Amino acid sequence: PYRTVPLVRRELDKQLTEMILVQVVYNFITMTPFAIVTIIGATTNVTNNPVLQAQMQFASILGFFVYYLYWASSFYIYIGVSERFRQQFIYVIFDVHMKRFQKVKIPAINRVLPQA
Repeated sequence: PYRTVPLVRRELDKQLTEMILVQVVYNFITMTPFAIVTIIGATTNVTNNPVLQAQMQFASILGFFVYYLYWASSFYIYIGVSERFRQQFIYVIFDVHMKRFQKVKIPAINRVLPQA
């Protein structure tokens, strides 16, 4: 039994490493468009050209949308990558929280039965 602990720990370390690598790549992908639009908007003058101004506004909206995905990504990455995290999440949702809403069955004690 004591030999399985390092194996389990190694597997959890592999999952953690994979989660971190996926998170870093995802962060780079989601932060780059926002940074590019911000840099272009700061370095160019788009007030003279209404078409360019509309394009920059559209790119800025898309950049903000992708930027906000960055904040919601951790949960989904952890659920998707880590089996341990997924199992723990399912346990907490279904075994812990759903049991609160189940009806408590009260045993039938001291009930009067009809006489036949």
